[in-house]
Amino acid sequence: MVSKNPLRTIVIGFFTVIMVGCLLLMMPFSSYGGVNFVDALFTATSAVCVTGLIVVSMSHFTLIGQLIILLLIQVGGFGYMSITSFVILAFKKKLSYRDQIILKEAFNYTEIDSLTAFFRRVMMFALFSEILGAVVLFFVFYPQFDFLKAFYFAVFHSISAFNNAGFSLFSDSFVGYKYNVVLNFTVMALIIAGGIGFIVVDELILFKKKVLKYISLHTKLTLLTTAILIFGGAFLIYLLERNNILSGGGFFKDMLVCLFQSVTTRTAGFNTVNLISMHNSTLFLMIVLMFIGASVGGTGGGIKTTTAASVVVAIVSYIRGSKEVHIFKRRIPDEIVYKSFVIIILSFFVVSLAAFVLSDIENANFLSCLFETVSALSTVGLSISKTNLSLSNSFNDAGKLIIIFLMFAGRIGLFSFSVALFRSSTQKRYSLPEGRIFV
Repeated sequence: MVSKNPLRTIVIGFFTVIMVGCLLLMMPFSSYGGVNFVDALFTATSAVCVTGLIVVSMSHFTLIGQLIILLLIQVGGFGYMSITSFVILAFKKKLSYRDQIILKEAFNYTEIDSLTAFFRRVMMFALFSEILGAVVLFFVFYPQFDFLKAFYFAVFHSISAFNNAGFSLFSDSFVGYKYNVVLNFTVMALIIAGGIGFIVVDELILFKKKVLKYISLHTKLTLLTTAILIFGGAFLIYLLERNNILSGGGFFKDMLVCLFQSVTTRTAGFNTVNLISMHNSTLFLMIVLMFIGASVGGTGGGIKTTTAASVVVAIVSYIRGSKEVHIFKRRIPDEIVYKSFVIIILSFFVVSLAAFVLSDIENANFLSCLFETVSALSTVGLSISKTNLSLSNSFNDAGKLIIIFLMFAGRIGLFSFSVALFRSSTQKRYSLPEGRIFV
């Protein structure tokens, strides 16, 4: 059954890790004063699904509790199957065919024959990135904290950033480091490295080593879309907020803030400014950026950059009268375009419905609820809240459970989550007669 529906195995695996994390966070040694079941489940889900929405302050957790959260972030970012496979390969054992099928699905990798080599390369890249990020961040924190605390803060935030988790040991995220160039660019680099997709990273590594002679369409489209979203998002945030939260900082400092927020909004969830002070137009722009999210096969969420790009290219092609969708002198298969439209419409319907329900049962502002639901489904972690906790902290248990579901479905991928639960194991071998409708 695993080979027929490996996605179902992935769903069960993530659910199991979340429940174990929930139980651990409820233990007396994990927090000061205890955590109830729903809040522990929310925190564990947010960590495993690398979201960053919090209903309990990180300072409420003991060192053991924080380390449990960090472990959940690492397992959730890499994927529980990736961690298991890494341990197996570390002892020079081979992965079973069953494990390879699940790992292939988890990474969206197409070639099972070269899967093990691919997996080794991306895991080494991930570990190298986290270690390098921790070293650089250590020298940012060391003047402010003693050696051990600076080391711990550096490791925690490096892992959180690479996995696009958004968890921070600072109550105000990185607001206190708004103009710190080293921290800003280090965190941005880690976010991009983790969110751009391991398939893209691996291909760039092989291309640099001249193992590959050319870059694939997927990598080209991912890099182009990512660049447009990062710099386009930063420019638009600057235009919208230049006379508001950015006033008085100076052009270069303001652009640093905008660039950081553009990068982190897509899926990481850190912030260097107070979101509640932003214009509604800026918040809506951030909703769009969160909705798109990171890239396929990475640690981030969202509908993915290539999904959004495929739909935009398809719309432009259709308006121009082309019967084929093509970019970079390559044709995008109709199946991919169709799937991209399904993902966007399905995601839009789910977040809109969830925001509608939350706005009603919580008697809360609709834009704030929509921001929260998109942040949850896209595993971002940003929130419009008057406190240092997320807006979900003010929700009742029913509202929190809705956000928990969105985070879980978003980490698996809403389309993949739906397939895992509802796709039949038997496929129809016939076609029905065609019928015409007018649109």
